[in-house]
Amino acid sequence: MSQIQRAFGACLVALALAAVTPGRATAQRDDSYTWKLGLEAGSMMIQTRTQDTKILPSAGAHLLIMGRRGGLMVGVDEGLGSDEQSGLILFNDVRRYQAVLMAFPVKAPLEPYFGVGGGIMQVISPRVDPVVQDPFTRADLLSSAQDASAYAFMTGLAGVQGRWNRFTAFAQAQIHTAPGDDKLIRGASYSFHGGIRIGLGSAKEGVKAGGY
Repeated sequence: MSQIQRAFGACLVALALAAVTPGRATAQRDDSYTWKLGLEAGSMMIQTRTQDTKILPSAGAHLLIMGRRGGLMVGVDEGLGSDEQSGLILFNDVRRYQAVLMAFPVKAPLEPYFGVGGGIMQVISPRVDPVVQDPFTRADLLSSAQDASAYAFMTGLAGVQGRWNRFTAFAQAQIHTAPGDDKLIRGASYSFHGGIRIGLGSAKEGVKAGGY
């Protein structure tokens, strides 16, 4: 296990302990039962069959539906590459679709949070390296690449946020489980994002905003 994985695991454990530790965060949050639109940017770290760790700039958006002390985040983002290579296959972008159950264990000026979930990672528009000239070989390679372009993953997430009225600034890190050896992407992947969430209104009629 790498140092990044160990550090990330330790962070998740610490936040999980915070979630179950008794404190004054026992009543409804003042942003409970709201919808939030999140916009984010940062980086993805991936590996392929022929490339070691590659850092891709990335951007995306998500919808966070808040409950009492947790929520559900559903989002999509894209890592922007350029002629990335996995064997004899080239590609540019990597797209991530995910749904994550979130927990916000404490109220503080800077609030820690964590989440677990899953999703789909997909290499967009794979193509065969021009060095392969034979058309039948190219067709076989492209068919195999399309089958190997997407995979399901589980993910763990940890972050911190600060709220000001309808706006929430956040920074978070994620780790994603590794796919099988037959995929274009290999090994565990990581993402690091920061951004802003904007409150869109109540997700439950008749709920008044209140304190803890």
